[in-house]
Amino acid sequence: MRKQTKIAAVVSAAALLAIGASMTSFAATGWQEEDGTWVYYNRAGEKVANAWEYSGDNRFYLDDAGNMATDSLIEDNDDYYYVDANGAMVRNRWVAIDNAEAGEENQPDVWWYYFQANGKAYKNSHSSGNIFKKVINGKTYAFDEDGKMQYGWVKKEDGVTNYDDNAYQECDYYFGDENDGAMSVGWREIALTDVADAETEQPGDSYWDSDQVRWFYFKSSGVKQTSSTNKTINGRKYGFDEYGRMIADWHAATANDADNQLSRRGSNNNATATATKSYAKEFMYFSSPEDGARFTKGWFKVVPGYYLNYKDYDDGTDRWYYATGDGKIAAGEIKAIKGKKYAFDLKGGMISGLAMLRTSGNDILEYADNDGKYDSQESFEKAARRINTPSSDWGFYYFSDNEDKDGSMKTGNQRITLDGTSFTFSFKKGGTKKGQGINGMNEKKYYLGGMLMTADADNKIELLNKNTLERVTVGKFVLDNHLVGKDVNSGKVGQANKGDVVYTDGTTGTTGTATGLDISSLTSDYVVINVSGNVVKSGSKVDGDGFKVVLDGNNKVKQIIGTN
Repeated sequence: MRKQTKIAAVVSAAALLAIGASMTSFAATGWQEEDGTWVYYNRAGEKVANAWEYSGDNRFYLDDAGNMATDSLIEDNDDYYYVDANGAMVRNRWVAIDNAEAGEENQPDVWWYYFQANGKAYKNSHSSGNIFKKVINGKTYAFDEDGKMQYGWVKKEDGVTNYDDNAYQECDYYFGDENDGAMSVGWREIALTDVADAETEQPGDSYWDSDQVRWFYFKSSGVKQTSSTNKTINGRKYGFDEYGRMIADWHAATANDADNQLSRRGSNNNATATATKSYAKEFMYFSSPEDGARFTKGWFKVVPGYYLNYKDYDDGTDRWYYATGDGKIAAGEIKAIKGKKYAFDLKGGMISGLAMLRTSGNDILEYADNDGKYDSQESFEKAARRINTPSSDWGFYYFSDNEDKDGSMKTGNQRITLDGTSFTFSFKKGGTKKGQGINGMNEKKYYLGGMLMTADADNKIELLNKNTLERVTVGKFVLDNHLVGKDVNSGKVGQANKGDVVYTDGTTGTTGTATGLDISSLTSDYVVINVSGNVVKSGSKVDGDGFKVVLDGNNKVKQIIGTN
């Protein structure tokens, strides 16, 4: 709005003389100056009152006393006019008039009016009471039934300024402040006060103050955009809540209280897995409050929202996320992206490094994140043996440790560091369980959860149970230089004779052994492995404690020779 200077309330003597110069005076008719003011007499010699009269091209108003009005708002036949300090009707012009109620709550200092070419103020004459809008100098303004320009939040149904703190919730239009009044079109940043839903609103802590500054978008009609998470503006996608506030940061339109509380507790990825996964997939990310554009498809790295993953939110830990094309994030799945596979936990964060997952096809049902659960050789083997059963749908997978440059699933042989020590792993290259760590024999070597089973360097060789994939030292089968076996009759553990101890079939002893000791499990269940993970097939090997193991040429233990 063009700024206007308020018109003076008192007409100076010089101004009156100027008026007199332009008004023709006739005795008893026309314009006459009386007692310092101007009056008008008609042809009958009667003083005119409550009427308009011309002087030149200007019209002047005579009040109920017949005096020419100046600097006044005139109501005439339900229309409003304004006469300036010289008494002339104002046309095609904005005028600010002092508000008699200024200083009271929600009352502006002045009210603005716009007077047309005919002198009438624009006003709302709609019988419906709906908003009255008028374009003036290319901008749109709203006026009430008294001709007062409205400002701030205005509702379509009544067309007047709403001063309530929650006006942004109920109103459709925004007309700037009291000295602006132009209808907002496009983007507008608006200050909000005493926001009632600040503690429950989805986007998170960017908006958790009760006093907020929020972006709104107003259509060409002036009506605010509401309730959309898929609005295209200048080629970018934006979201707006039910009140028209632009959504920023994290948002889930269908989030419910139960799920919110689950995330706010900082629950791990195993808790109520299905509910958490479906909940996370409803989240979208709308960039910063200064930007707000939605990440529709592709990667982005940010701190998760309060309601999405409270623990990482509270720690300030940023995670990689992937928007799937409709703006919603991938969660609880192994997903192919541009020819590579990536895993996303139940709260949508990309998984990197070694991961213990329970899967069904490409769905991740549970994720045991590596928070000390398998970050050393000992803890890894313990976890891997626990899930190494024929019916288990758990397995270990490996995704690049360099999450900022890769993060994709790795297959085949990989070197992985646990607690400062590097180990060889092997992951399936294909099939329904592609990427899962191998259990059992593969290419003549044994693996547990993908980890290559090797003998400790100090032990040189070890015995490996082919069924449980548990490594034991040779000495476990020897007690005081005797081979430990089980009496086939009593079931009690006993010892063979001292000296060389030879395999027995449990019924007939052979040289140097005691009849009746069953050590068949040593030959049927165990193989000998070396520090490279190779299975020793034949010959003899001495371990770090001096025990010699003799093999029969078919990977089976034939003889263990004690240290004496």
